[in-house]
Amino acid sequence: DMEPFFQCKLKLLPVVVDWFQSASSGMMSFQRQSLQNRELSALYKFVRGMPAFAVTSYWQQLVVNAQAKRRRIDNEMRRLEDERRRLDGERSTLDYDEEAAWVRLGG
Repeated sequence: DMEPFFQCKLKLLPVVVDWFQSASSGMMSFQRQSLQNRELSALYKFVRGMPAFAVTSYWQQLVVNAQAKRRRIDNEMRRLEDERRRLDGERSTLDYDEEAAWVRLGG
């Protein structure tokens, strides 16, 4: 029965998963299969008991991932813009040096 755990929402879910994993470590294969069926059933009941919460968590994680990717892209764009400015400065210096050399050569 998973209903007593619903009060803790998804905070207790990792503990439940860890318990099932540690319980299966010393079992024979047919016992392990039975335990896996019970684990799947428990997880299903957990999610079924809080569908809106599970769906909200899914979409929240998508938002977090999108924001993190946007930050990485923004940082890379800033880095590339700084590099472009640096290279533009080097090019200007080269243009000046080249022009000065032509003047010295009389051309």
